Amino acid sequence: MPKTKLATIQLNSSDEIESNLEQCHHWIKQAYKQGAKLVALPENFAYMGRESDKIQNLALIQKKAQNFLSKVAIEFQIFVLGGGYPSISPDPEKAYNRASIFSPEGIEVFQYNKIHLFDTNPGDGIHYKESRTVLSGSAIPNTIDIPEIGRVSSVICYDLRFPELFRKISEQNVQIIFVPSAFTELTGGAHWEVLLRARAIENFVYIVAPGQTGTHTLSNSATETRNDGRLSQASTLKKTYGHSMVISPWGEILLDAGEEVGCNLVEIDLDDVEIARKKIPALDHRFLR
Repeated sequence: MPKTKLATIQLNSSDEIESNLEQCHHWIKQAYKQGAKLVALPENFAYMGRESDKIQNLALIQKKAQNFLSKVAIEFQIFVLGGGYPSISPDPEKAYNRASIFSPEGIEVFQYNKIHLFDTNPGDGIHYKESRTVLSGSAIPNTIDIPEIGRVSSVICYDLRFPELFRKISEQNVQIIFVPSAFTELTGGAHWEVLLRARAIENFVYIVAPGQTGTHTLSNSATETRNDGRLSQASTLKKTYGHSMVISPWGEILLDAGEEVGCNLVEIDLDDVEIARKKIPALDHRFLR
């Protein structure tokens, strides 16, 4: 099978939607010029700001994000994954956290609503409660066949910690799993690389994980409280880890983007999926199913 080029875009998104999308367009254009067939954007690529504002402007953010993904896919005749943008849900006070893939025809060909929500207190001074403004999805991600790229699927960020979800996806004979993310600086430094490599090795798949990087001003976020119970104030800063990665089916790090915003390309060979599975046919040896 011929090799193909994929691109991850690493961003430092804010609550300025137009500015975020302009940055996305700039880096997608660079990826296109370098021959990428699919470009993957991280979680919160379109909006990363106050959660109360997100809910208040939900329809607008969703429309702008989806229109952008469709138009840029058409403009550059590539597949584009937008990983993690707010979308209307049945609950008027909550959004879905959705990942979509758009085709070169501008058509949404894949959609997944994040299942596992980041309700944690990891020790960085912020109590995260994603479920306050996000509704959990209920469907396991499907897989789609993309010509010249492979059989792909996507999860979102915190889903990475749940190997049973990846195993359900791998049962669909997937070859590439995207993990668009916004890992915190603390949890990313501790676990990001290990988790990505583990999921790749367990399922003998490529893992493509674009991320957010740097410091983000939260401006009195409605979903994050300090450990003393008080709401965070305008000076509160959230730091994301960066280090967008691509991992081979053998667990090798093919790409580590470090902490800089930008576009990074990697060439993959889907033959490596089958080679890894033949070397160690662990998926065929499973006792518990």
